[in-house]
Amino acid sequence: MSHRLLLILAPAALWIALAPARAEGPAAGATPAEGLDGPAAFERMKTLVGTWEQREGEEAFVITYQLIASGSALVETYGPGTPHEMISVYHLDGDDLRATHYCAIGNQPRLLLDREASSPDTLVFSFDGGSNLDPATDMHMHEGRFLLHDADHITSSWTAYRDGQPAGTHDFTLTRRKD
Repeated sequence: MSHRLLLILAPAALWIALAPARAEGPAAGATPAEGLDGPAAFERMKTLVGTWEQREGEEAFVITYQLIASGSALVETYGPGTPHEMISVYHLDGDDLRATHYCAIGNQPRLLLDREASSPDTLVFSFDGGSNLDPATDMHMHEGRFLLHDADHITSSWTAYRDGQPAGTHDFTLTRRKD
């Protein structure tokens, strides 16, 4: 990985929510007032299983997705095998889709799918507590957004907070690796 990309990724060590506006109309399996429900969103996330990359010249930043525990959890690994490797685990809690991000800076923000802001092609996650952090002062991943363009292209945007305010957003434009 290039030093420039590490300088962008390592200090923030946060990845938060994704890209553009949500699709029009209600999500499949949901009423217009509810938006997308957690089980439908989790099924959509399961389609990400595999290896994804963002190219920067000859360098590629890799993110992998793997189902574990009989398909009940999806593990997202940022920069597998690098010094700044991070993990996010997505799972259902009843009808809620939740994520815990195990950050390279040593905290573990928890996120919850924002049902009303989400659609089948745009999944929005909001901060829902965490461990080893004070959200009023500490840097942490605070919100994220996935835009699922098609089976082989996604954009994700993650916003970090520090001192209770947005401290930067990092966008990933990822393509599924065809190995």
